[in-house]
Amino acid sequence: MSAIPARRRRRLIAAVATSVASLLALPTGLVLGANALLNDAGGDKVDEVPAISVPASSLHLWAVASARDELTAVALVALTPEGRGGTIISIPAGSAADVAATEAPRRIADSWTTGGLAALRTDVEDLLNVSLNSAQRFTSADLATLLAPVGPQPVTLPQDIWDGGGSVEAARVLPAGAATLSPAEIAAGLAAMQAAVAESYRLPQVKALWGAVARAGVEADVADAGGASTTTTTATPDASTVLTALLAGRVDLWQISSSRLVDAQRNPAGLDLYALDGGEALMVLASTAPGALTLSNTNISLMIDIPFDDASFAREAVTRLAYLGANVVVLRRTLDPPQERTVVHYGDSLARTEVESYASLLGPLEFVETSVIIAGVDARIVLGHDFTSHLGAGGGTGATTTTVAR
Repeated sequence: MSAIPARRRRRLIAAVATSVASLLALPTGLVLGANALLNDAGGDKVDEVPAISVPASSLHLWAVASARDELTAVALVALTPEGRGGTIISIPAGSAADVAATEAPRRIADSWTTGGLAALRTDVEDLLNVSLNSAQRFTSADLATLLAPVGPQPVTLPQDIWDGGGSVEAARVLPAGAATLSPAEIAAGLAAMQAAVAESYRLPQVKALWGAVARAGVEADVADAGGASTTTTTATPDASTVLTALLAGRVDLWQISSSRLVDAQRNPAGLDLYALDGGEALMVLASTAPGALTLSNTNISLMIDIPFDDASFAREAVTRLAYLGANVVVLRRTLDPPQERTVVHYGDSLARTEVESYASLLGPLEFVETSVIIAGVDARIVLGHDFTSHLGAGGGTGATTTTVAR
């Protein structure tokens, strides 16, 4: 991995500074992650067993190219640990790559142009701090063949989709409005790109088309996914195996929020360049593909339990923790009702000492010593109403207490 932790931390500082506006802009309604993580339907049952491993999930990169080999759509497919269902995570092809201060800004699509799929994979892994299980490239025809099990799906496109431009005469691929699209039409739309048109114009179209794939989830006529075949084997699964597992259960869709960079300092070459919302990206990946995340530093690793059905609280929590230097490696949406206090379950004094310093951004913390070992996790934080109150109060000084030792 070539990503620089300090640079990522600066991006998260900006995210904290603009949190109020960001919260309002976040998508809503997604239940984060799989409730089956740790075989737990609630926030406290994890303490009933002496040792726990977080089930392995898998993460796959799908890159779609136009007839001119331009990168038109980038999606990460996160499969559930059971290999039945998952999440399609869409990011812009023009996402700003994670480059050193001495390097000129560039897009991940530029890596595709110069180095192909391998270079794109490296850029995506560095940008999102993940390790991918596979990466595959698709033309429109390739994608149409892959998506055959999806069948016809209803789609509402906010604008016409065009392809070509420049030296190639532009042609309308799909009209705006509501329609039922075949897999071939979905693929053609994802592989379309009109020259000199900002990707921000295309992103709602891309989201709608990936949404059609997600809608096929439990409706598709697919064979038994076999669960562990995509998550426990060391072999790299092909795209059809990944799709079979994806469509064998519920499929969610999340398009990571991004901002177009137009200022000369961050985009001196005037590229069609987009900065991802780092906090939102971490929130989505920690909840849908925790096993794929890589550590950005040597600080403690945390599991976060969110008892609120509100993605904005999850996003704010992981953003603040990442800003403080913690590694958020697992995020769970639990079903227990939220408690008043935010509780930190820790196993050693070093972890407790580190988390005590987080009260300024998380609010009052209650510490509970536990003998439970969760592989790769130093402490588990269960957010309570104190956290949401702390956000509303502007994030003042917090306090810590210890109520249980066991």
